[in-house]
Parts: sequence; C-alpha cells; structure tokens
Amino acid sequence: MDKIKDFFHSKSYGFYVTLLAVVLSLVTLIVYTSSFGGSRYMSWAAFVIMIIGMVAGLAMPVFRLDKWVPAVLLVTNFVSFLLFVYYVYFYVSVVLVGIQATSFSSGFIASVVFFALTIVACVADVFCRQTAKTKLDDILI
Repeated sequence: MDKIKDFFHSKSYGFYVTLLAVVLSLVTLIVYTSSFGGSRYMSWAAFVIMIIGMVAGLAMPVFRLDKWVPAVLLVTNFVSFLLFVYYVYFYVSVVLVGIQATSFSSGFIASVVFFALTIVACVADVFCRQTAKTKLDDILI
C-alpha cells in the first residue's frame, strides 16, 4: 500500500491530465468504433494505434518514463486522427457535394468532437509537469 501511495504522491497535476487524455482516447475509440465499425470509413489502423497510445500512457509511468508519456499520447492520437481523416474523406466529400447525403451523421460529428477534445487534452498535457517538484529541481533550475 505504501508503494501505491508513494507512486501517486510523486505525481504532479500533469499526471492527472494524462489520465484524462487516456480516458478521452478510450471514449473517442468507443464512439468512432460504434459509429463506423461496420463501414468502409473505419480505419482499424487508427484503432490499433490509439490502443497502443493508451497502453503506453498507462504503462510508461510505472517504468518511470513519465516525461515521454505526453509526447507518445499526442503522436499516437494525432496519427489516429489523420488516419480517421483519410478514411472519412470520401464521406465528407459526398456530404458536402450532396451526392448521397445532405448532412453529416451524428456519429461522424461525435467522432470529430471527441478526436478534437482528445488532441487538445494531449497538447495541454505536453506542457504539464508529470512529476512533483523536488528540492533538487529548485537547485538545478
């Protein structure tokens, strides 16, 4: 129990922003998969990359690689977003031109919103301190 208490005691607010980014990634993944899972607009590579980012975001602090977690989350979520854009490009063009549909589906809008929220959280996390400040940090700075 003391190890767990020490683990969380040594974390700063950035660690909790990281947890928020991981939870947002999970929600984004669920919304995207439930919206496009059975269609040709689903990128399973984006799905896998986002899972890799979430697992890394949760596992790296255990191995004391805290300072790299925000960068890994940002890169994996951004690459997943780019793959999402690549796969839904035809759907967007069809809706904008009005060929088969005249408006975007609620699943598409929810996916875009959650991808945007996740990326914003990851960018904010990059600028947050992951571990608590120590007296040694005051001497070095």
